Amino acid sequence: MSERKVTARLWIAYVLAALSLLGGQSLAYAETAKNSVRVAVATNFVTTLKALREDFASLDNGKILISAGSTGKLYAQIRQGAPYDIFLAADQQRPQLLEQHGLTVTDSRFTYANGALVLWRPNKVISNAEPRVISNTKPRATNEDENPTAQTEQSAQIRQWLASASSIALANPRLAPYGFAAQQVLQNLQSTQSMSQRQVMGENVGQTFSLVATGNARMGFVAAAQMLEQNQPVATYLIIPSKLHSPILQDGVLLKFGANNKAAARFMHYLASSRAQEIIRKAGFSRPDLRRQ
Repeated sequence: MSERKVTARLWIAYVLAALSLLGGQSLAYAETAKNSVRVAVATNFVTTLKALREDFASLDNGKILISAGSTGKLYAQIRQGAPYDIFLAADQQRPQLLEQHGLTVTDSRFTYANGALVLWRPNKVISNAEPRVISNTKPRATNEDENPTAQTEQSAQIRQWLASASSIALANPRLAPYGFAAQQVLQNLQSTQSMSQRQVMGENVGQTFSLVATGNARMGFVAAAQMLEQNQPVATYLIIPSKLHSPILQDGVLLKFGANNKAAARFMHYLASSRAQEIIRKAGFSRPDLRRQ
């Protein structure tokens, strides 16, 4: 056999082996992709979602990939065709709008969490604002636990804190539901005009937390869940009475992009389970009515 023929056969064998290897890698990639779930999640729920992801992994082989941001920005990305399977918003409005635009799976939307707003005034600047392990302790009060007298006293204390602050951080009301709720609080306390020159704006509630934690704002309106994440002393924050702002009901929805993703459907079912809801409650959220809105 000539040297040329031997070389040709060796080259063919090499090509076939390479194609076989690539084929195997493609199948492995396809299998991984099939079990991957891309979740667009509001900033205030990121740490809780990570805890849920860990628990879900112990029950299912689905891989949860997290993309976090303000609800408004994530909504805009989805409208522009971003390939997310699930949207966990910090409000109900954006998931409802996505339904109206035909970008969701029919009857997949439900309220997965009920957020609580707090006014936070730390005793000192936090050097490391990375979330800690979620505590099992609850905020010192919840809106449901407060009676009218307690709410009135709480409102008076909030006014005192606001009046003493040189700067107050809140999330952008146009993008973040927690920012919109904070704006409602200022309006209802008739503090909007006096506060306008002292406001420091964050893009979302996560950035708002960082502004206060790093000392760039004296205090700020953030999520109760963040207080538990960071194990903040109860004396450093005030739960905002429910009468001062609209409920922060957070809806999740399965998007059209994930309509055929079985792992995404399984995660949505898990999210509504009592097991997942207990994790959400311990993270500082009220248990929502899981009826579809």
